[in-house]
Amino acid sequence: MVFSCLTFYVNPEYTTFFSFMGLGFPFALFTNMLFFFYWLWKRNKYFLISLIVLLASSYHTSRFAQLTFWSSGCPENASSLKIMSYNVRLFDLYNWTKNEKTRDQILTFLKEEEADVICFQEYYYTSGNQLDTRDTLLQLLDTKYYFEHFTSKVKESSKNNNYSNFGSAIYSKYPIINSGIIPFENDGTNNCIYIDIKRETDTLRIFNAHLGSIRFQSEDYNYIGGKGNPINKGQKPVEQKILGRLAIGFEKRVSQCSSVLKEVENSPHPRIVCSDMNDTPISYSYNQFSSELNDAFTVSGNGIGGTYIGNYPFLRIDYIWYDDYFGSCNFVTHQQELSDHKAVSCTLYSSI
Repeated sequence: MVFSCLTFYVNPEYTTFFSFMGLGFPFALFTNMLFFFYWLWKRNKYFLISLIVLLASSYHTSRFAQLTFWSSGCPENASSLKIMSYNVRLFDLYNWTKNEKTRDQILTFLKEEEADVICFQEYYYTSGNQLDTRDTLLQLLDTKYYFEHFTSKVKESSKNNNYSNFGSAIYSKYPIINSGIIPFENDGTNNCIYIDIKRETDTLRIFNAHLGSIRFQSEDYNYIGGKGNPINKGQKPVEQKILGRLAIGFEKRVSQCSSVLKEVENSPHPRIVCSDMNDTPISYSYNQFSSELNDAFTVSGNGIGGTYIGNYPFLRIDYIWYDDYFGSCNFVTHQQELSDHKAVSCTLYSSI
């Protein structure tokens, strides 16, 4: 448990040992809880050791799970914005779920949620065919403004000029008056994009960050769970084993976080960051963000916050962050299992 908690403070560019220990935090937490109740039942003073450990780690525990017996909800008459972050895994382009209705179910879910702004990671677009994601979203949703950035482009067939485009996108109900891209020097596939939206008298800057992916291979799913292999046609299989790729991911996300946070700090407008961070709330990358922004889950979430759908428990890697200009309410980790990630959403309102 001690090694797990040190993950939060030790830069993996120096050593990844503690980063790997951090992955064991949920197991260490559960084990200490068992010891606590066991020694308490035995009326043995050793229960104090487990109690001290549990209390000392409570800050990190609250980042994985929140327990709220009541909720005040959103302030009445407050100007609010519902925002969603969702890694849609290419809208199940290659039918990893073995369910041909998954794409339509994702679209139905998005329509029912009626978010004002949606940040997509692992977004997919191909023109000229029935899977034209952009046109479908524009027709279906009330988010008529959008900004896309593609990091991979692959020709579909020699018989036509259609290209598959892979990247990120932000769809907005409000006009987009500015947009930009934050490239990552150590990873051409992942990046961060942002938009400025005009909303009533406010201009807000919304970032959509997809940080260093692990590039899981088919055999990796035997360990982590999940369905399918999210490698598109434009990606090559990687050579490293899963532990090597995890280590590389820990390291490269440090500089990626720094790149994003530099732009966040320089923003002239109130800031919101949606992210598939590919890192847990015990990680050094999370620490980089939490020192600058508020985690919506810890403020207005409830229950277990896990967002990755697989065998590993409590794996929360998708976040909505915001600065002190906002307050948050109604944070939801949506339980639909239509991708290998769960969508997260919350309502933000001006707190100033």
